Formats: sequence, structure tokens, C-alpha cells
Amino acid sequence: MESELQAGSPDPKPDPEETRRRLASEVQEVRGALALVASGGASRVTLTGLRFGEELMARFSHHADAEGIVLEPIFWPDDAGCDLIVRTIDE
Repeated sequence: MESELQAGSPDPKPDPEETRRRLASEVQEVRGALALVASGGASRVTLTGLRFGEELMARFSHHADAEGIVLEPIFWPDDAGCDLIVRTIDE
């Protein structure tokens, strides 16, 4: 008997609660990276595996600009998210 995965069935629908948790977690990760770089604790932080990276970059870009921080995305080839570099402008 073949499993559903082997049979080529489509991925299950995303769980809204899991999506909410993941988004909240990624928001905290970006906030933490921004705070670390803004405080001078690091000149650069790379966040990897962000499913909502592009959306978070748009959400936090104004705050980053005001702090002298650049947000640079590294897009994934399958367009399923991105990694995000948070760095000082002068680095």
C-alpha cells in the first residue's frame, strides 16, 4: 500500500494556528536582530529560514532605515521564503 506522499497527493492545507505561531516567532526574530544591530552588539545578523521574510522586511524597513540599518533579503529559488541579513549601513 502506498502512502499519500508516495502517491503524489497534494500537500495538506496549512494549519492557521501553526501559521500564526510561525509568523509571531519570525516577527520576534526580526525585532531581536534589529535591536542587537541597533545597540552595537553586532554589526550584522543573518536570519535564515524565514517563510514570511519578504513581508517582514516590508513591515520593518521604515524602522530599520531610521536606525541606520539595512535589511537585505536572500530569496530562495522556490519562492517559498527568504533569509534576511540585518546589518549596519556602513558595513
